[in-house]
Amino acid sequence: MSIAINDRSRGTVAVGDVRSAGRPFAAPGLGFTWLKFPMDLQLEALDKPPAYLAQFLAEITVTVQGQTPVSLGRAQPHTSLAVGTIGQSNSQRFELWLPLIGEQIEALERRRAGLPLEFHVNLTLQIHYNAAIHSGRTDARFHVNESDWAQILRQVGYLDRLIVAVDLPLETPEQMRKAVQYVRSAHQHLIAGRYSDAIGVCRLAMESLHPLTDDAKPKAIRAVFAESKEAREKMTLGQRAELVRQAVHHFTCPAHHEEPGKAAEVYSRQDALFILTAAAGVVWEALGRHREAPAVPSSPQGASTS
Repeated sequence: MSIAINDRSRGTVAVGDVRSAGRPFAAPGLGFTWLKFPMDLQLEALDKPPAYLAQFLAEITVTVQGQTPVSLGRAQPHTSLAVGTIGQSNSQRFELWLPLIGEQIEALERRRAGLPLEFHVNLTLQIHYNAAIHSGRTDARFHVNESDWAQILRQVGYLDRLIVAVDLPLETPEQMRKAVQYVRSAHQHLIAGRYSDAIGVCRLAMESLHPLTDDAKPKAIRAVFAESKEAREKMTLGQRAELVRQAVHHFTCPAHHEEPGKAAEVYSRQDALFILTAAAGVVWEALGRHREAPAVPSSPQGASTS
């Protein structure tokens, strides 16, 4: 889209045009990613007087097919950029750099759901012309297909660098509230690098879910699992989910209880990631079973419930 100003003595003056100049690409930073948009600034022949362009700033939004656009943040040229027009048309290449943290990339991946992306670059700038300062505005679009986006993820080592984002329900029944609070606390420990603490709190989350089942059920499920392959294949989803809860509970035991005569267990970030995501999955599964359970009819006033 062209850049034009309305001068008090000369009327509408065309200054230039901004276009996309290739595909976006990325570079890793420490704890964030630079998403870079190559731009081509085409300047008109204008030298009596010339126009000077500065203060480039862009709002970047992204659209996935069938969804409303969402903002990713503000991008700026990677170096100080100020250009002026001359007596003949010419072009100027530059890049807009947008910083993205790991959680933003993961949220974008979930929103993308395997579909192409379209980035909108809404560029604003200042234009100094004929002893006045004007505001300029233009936009450009970048269409990014699945293979191009996969290349961007490879450029930044997405799978290696991403800080985990754990989805948890906002509203939970009273008997599951502590489990959700514990998992949120474990996530904070993970981000802070306290991996053993993160695993220990996940143990508390699993213990807080234990009263949702009767005491005999866990033992019975373990017995079925150990009985035979045929017995394991007949297990229900609820029984299998309870096995996962027990597995998380067992794995986290050394982080929560000291064992006499044994050195304290040292957990890694990978251990904490593994257990945190498993614990969050157990919470979601328990919540799903709770919502699907038939409501227990209330007793008439004065009736015995024994």
